[in-house]
Amino acid sequence: MINFLQFMVFLPIQILFIPFVILGMIPAMYKEMIVSKKLGVSFTAGQAIQNRWIMHYLKTRPDEKTVKFIKVLPIESHFGLLCFMGAAIIANKICGYTPGLARVPEPGKEVFFNFLNTRTTNFDRIMKKNLEHVEQVVIMGAGYDLRVLDLARGRNVKIFELDQEKTQNLKLQTMKKAGIDDNGIIYIPVDFTEESWVEKLIKNGFDKTKKTFFLWESVSIYLEEDVVKDTLIKLSKLCAKGSIIAQDFYSKAFITGETTVLIKRSLRLLEKMGEPWLFGIDMSEDAKRSMESLLNDSGLALKDFV
Repeated sequence: MINFLQFMVFLPIQILFIPFVILGMIPAMYKEMIVSKKLGVSFTAGQAIQNRWIMHYLKTRPDEKTVKFIKVLPIESHFGLLCFMGAAIIANKICGYTPGLARVPEPGKEVFFNFLNTRTTNFDRIMKKNLEHVEQVVIMGAGYDLRVLDLARGRNVKIFELDQEKTQNLKLQTMKKAGIDDNGIIYIPVDFTEESWVEKLIKNGFDKTKKTFFLWESVSIYLEEDVVKDTLIKLSKLCAKGSIIAQDFYSKAFITGETTVLIKRSLRLLEKMGEPWLFGIDMSEDAKRSMESLLNDSGLALKDFV
């Protein structure tokens, strides 16, 4: 009953906001699809932090740094997001209304439009838990992820971020404009498919004898299978005993669009933007066993499975 009453507060506000939604789509689509191509940076890296913006404004996961970052990020529109989510934000302030897009669903009830929230909060939890036991942190393909600035602040850990040069440069420029302090992070530009990221990491001060937390979020899905497997093998050789790798994997059924029509449409957009999904695992029978097999072949062991 409470949810119904909250929705009835939201509905008329959303109807009034329809012109703003249409208006906000213009700068949003231009920045996300046109400006990102002009700058030669990752389109999906910007998409990946939109859910964090939404959760912040709908009070399910505070993230002031990401909001400040998006306000000046050239490939995202803060105005467009406000237009799109404005009605929900107002209803939330009035009666606590929270749309499904901003909620963290119960395990097993995730759907396409909110599974990113589950992914985000799980990686938050895993990083918090393991930062107490490591001396180094490596963010692989960091994109515009800013969580390490809060979660590792004040801890005696060395932090490395690896990413494509243009995407990384844009991140640094945007943080400077937003007044976000990233002091202490070692940034390493690298092309995972063309360069030895291991060699560049070591040259920049990485110590193979120290326990390390590796975060490899939302990257392997965009890589060829042989690149993913090669990277996992290199990680197993690079890691000191007791190191942790936190990574997400997707099923073949998901990346080929077998699950929903909505995903098939998304695949066409990703192809158009030059960032198609490439790597998935056969999870049709036993997802955990498939994961264990992949990791064992790479010299790694599965510690926790979500």
